[in-house]
Formats: sequence, structure tokens, C-alpha cells
Amino acid sequence: MTCSAPASRLFLARHGQTAGNVEGVLRGPDSRHDGLTAQGYAQAHALARRIAALNPDSPRIFASTYARAQQTAAPVADLLGVTVTVLDGLQEIDPGAWRGRPYSDLDGRFDELVGPGDRVAFPGGESQQDVADRFEAALKPVLEGGGTPIVVSHGGVLISVLIRLLGDPVVQTWRSGRFTHTNAALTQLRQLEGRWNVETLAEDIQ
Repeated sequence: MTCSAPASRLFLARHGQTAGNVEGVLRGPDSRHDGLTAQGYAQAHALARRIAALNPDSPRIFASTYARAQQTAAPVADLLGVTVTVLDGLQEIDPGAWRGRPYSDLDGRFDELVGPGDRVAFPGGESQQDVADRFEAALKPVLEGGGTPIVVSHGGVLISVLIRLLGDPVVQTWRSGRFTHTNAALTQLRQLEGRWNVETLAEDIQ
């Protein structure tokens, strides 16, 4: 019996649009059952076509426990002829006491989230470190399984885990918006000599 080589290519995508995204309000776990809008479904199909065009080797599709991520992953899986595996640990960041606040507060009141030791954390919720830890724990066996993992997750989570995988400073990177993904945006990473490198970052899919 031969073992698969660990995955060296990784796709990370944000889910398609939801009504909550249009409203622009932080909801965290309260949004777990939110489904895609008509535009969100169109974005999911566009994402599927884009990923298929990239011809991933032995693709494997993973989605968070939230409905919108699974609905986004489904057209990708259908087009590639595989199934979707739902993984705990990929779900959106819990904003704690910030639930119900507008997205705009992430810019205008960002300093309220900054703590000592290069830390970003939501009061009563999760920190960047918390999210990166749980995402990495979920991702480890996925990468060990080989092929090309395609992970459909959420905006705040993708920022958190990319900071971790690429070794970037937390506060500076979060503040810059460098890793912000629009709905259905796609990032491609490739691992070389034990380090993840960006091939495409937050590619806007329409």
C-alpha cells in the first residue's frame, strides 16, 4: 500500500454572497444557517468554472459547517466530479460582543480589537490566533491526504489563517486589508521547501 504525498497546492475560497453580506452586519455563529442569494449562487458557479479551468490535480473539496460555504462548494464539487466534505474548524470568526455591529466598524474602530503582543481579538469572541489554531488543526489531515485541497470558508477566517500560513504580522496585515476576500474570491498557495507561497491572492470571481 502506497501513501499519498502531502498536498503542495492549496486553494482557499470565500463563500458567495448572502443577505447578511448585503446588510453588512457582523453575526458570527448566528449566521450559520444563512443561505446564498441569487447572486451568491451565480458567484459559486463562476468560482467552479474558474477552479475547473485551473485543472487541479486530484481535487478534494472541503467546506465549513455553515450553509453558505457548503452551497458555494457544491457547484465546484459537481463540476469536478467529487463530493464535499464538511469540516468543523473552518467556520467564520466569532465576533463576540461585536455581533450586530456594521462591517464598517472593522475599519473605523479597528483599534478596539488590537491587543498587546501583535494581537487582534474580538471582546467576548475569538482572536486571530484562536481562529488560525482551529483552522490549522482542521487543515493538517487534509494536507496529509494529498491531492489538491479546495477549502471554502469565510472572510475573517481566511484573513486569520493566511496571516498564519504566510507568517505575516497580525495587526499590520489585518489593518492593511491585504487578505480581504470579496464573495467567492479565490487564493492559490503552493508549498515550496516547507513554506507556503502565494500564486494568486484573493482573485475576484464574478
